[in-house]
Amino acid sequence: MPTREPLARLVRRLEEAGTLGERERQAILSLRLRPRLVPARADIGLKQDPQAAHLVLRGVACRYHMLSDGTRSIVGLFFPGDLCGGHSASPAKHHGSLGALSPSLVADVPFRTLEALIGDHPGIGRALWWLALVELGIAQQWLANGGLEAERRIAHFVCEILARSEATGMAAVDAFSGGIRQGVIADLAAVCLVHVNRVLHALQDAGLIRLERGVVKVPKPSRLAAYADFDAGYLHLAGRAATEPGSEISLSCGTGLARIRTSAGVVGPGARPGSANDAWPCQGQ
Repeated sequence: MPTREPLARLVRRLEEAGTLGERERQAILSLRLRPRLVPARADIGLKQDPQAAHLVLRGVACRYHMLSDGTRSIVGLFFPGDLCGGHSASPAKHHGSLGALSPSLVADVPFRTLEALIGDHPGIGRALWWLALVELGIAQQWLANGGLEAERRIAHFVCEILARSEATGMAAVDAFSGGIRQGVIADLAAVCLVHVNRVLHALQDAGLIRLERGVVKVPKPSRLAAYADFDAGYLHLAGRAATEPGSEISLSCGTGLARIRTSAGVVGPGARPGSANDAWPCQGQ
C-alpha cells in the first residue's frame, strides 16, 4: 500500500499547529516507510523497550491498560494518519500497550528518524508537541466524561469516533470493512457488557437510537450530540469533521461486525469500496 496518503494525513494534522513550512511538509512526505500488517487483537509495538513510533495507515488502534482483575481499559484511539507515541521521540518506556482493534496496516517510524527530523526542522518538533497536547486534551475529556451517567458517556464516544473517522477521510480512501463489538464500547466506557446492552436500550427508549435486528441506528447524529453535550472543539479537527443532517450511523449491538451508513453509502461487511465517507472500522476483543 502506498504510504504517501497516510503521511499526507499526518501532515494535514500537524499543520493545524501552525508551525510547518514547505520544507517541513516535504521532509515528512519523503519518509520511507515499510508497512506491516497487524492482526486484530494483536499488539503493535513493544511496551518494555519501544524503539519507534507507529503511523496508522489503515484500521484503528488503541492504547490500553490491563487491570489487575484482567479487564482491559482503553485510554486512547488512533485512526489512519495518527502517529502513536510520536511526541516522545525517545525510547522511554511507554505507559500502556498499543493494540490493533481491527486488522491494521502500520508503519514504524524509528525514534532516531524522528530525532533527526526534529533536529533539522524545529517546526516539526513543535507540531509534535502540539499533537501531544491535543492527545492530553482528549484524555482529559474522557476523564471528565467519567462523571456522566453511562448513557451520555457512551453517546459521547459515538459522537467522537464519528467525528474523528470523518476527519481522516479513511472510508473515501481505504474503503475497508470493519466492525465494533460491545466489548470495545465496554472497555471505552468502563462498564460491563450487560450494562452496555442496557444502555443501548435506554437510548432507544429516549428516541436517540433505534435497535433493529441487532443493529444500532442513529438517524440524527445532531440530536445524539446535543444529548451527550458533545462539542468537537477538544479534538482540534479544524472544521474538517461535519456530520450531515441526514446521515445515519449503524453499528452492531451484538458480537458481530458493524457498519456505518451515511447519506453517501455504507461501510462494513458487504459494503462496496468507495461507497461511503464515514467508517467505524474497529473490531473488539
